[in-house]
Amino acid sequence: MPDAAARSTARRSSSRRTGRGQATCERLRRVAACLFVSRGYDGVSLDEIVQAAGGSKTNIYAFYGGKEGLFVAAIEEALSEVLRPLTEADTQGQGLEAGLTRLGRALIDALLSPPALALHRTLVGEAGRFPRLGAAWYAAGPATSQAIFAAFLTRRLAARPGSAMPDVQLLARLFHDMVAGDLHHRALFEPEPAGEAERAAAVAAAVQAVRALAGPGR
Repeated sequence: MPDAAARSTARRSSSRRTGRGQATCERLRRVAACLFVSRGYDGVSLDEIVQAAGGSKTNIYAFYGGKEGLFVAAIEEALSEVLRPLTEADTQGQGLEAGLTRLGRALIDALLSPPALALHRTLVGEAGRFPRLGAAWYAAGPATSQAIFAAFLTRRLAARPGSAMPDVQLLARLFHDMVAGDLHHRALFEPEPAGEAERAAAVAAAVQAVRALAGPGR
């Protein structure tokens, strides 16, 4: 039987392999996200991903179960990066209107960025083939954004005197759709996304609508 020193060495080696494996897993996902978004699912092979990211196809099957699993994970990775300005937006100490304005601008600026528009076009083109993709997109995209809005609304509205607490989940969904809906849909099909004035106007209108729906005293 191996002695204690040998067992300790084996444990350290296993830990290093685990660390290297995790780094390989993340690198494959990041590289795959860039390739899939730019070229679509069929336009990218596992060999190309491995060549660009390192690792092996064995790693892909071990970590993700195959190309489809890697594709879904890569889309989730890309969505997370797109929404980073929103998830990291600081509304500490801001009132209802200022905080919603900051969050709304973070969302629409993120969604109208070239990487986000390319990602959404990829999603539209591939979602019918991959049922998992739609659920992954909704969880990592709209659901995440709406949860951020709902959490902010809960904090701000609960801290103020007045009428009973409104349905913050409904307000969050309405705010999300008012900010993102029209401008985002147009940007997917028009040559250029909306400019500063239209973005500011959309966010301002959504903020005022939420204030009105929240009721008096809010």
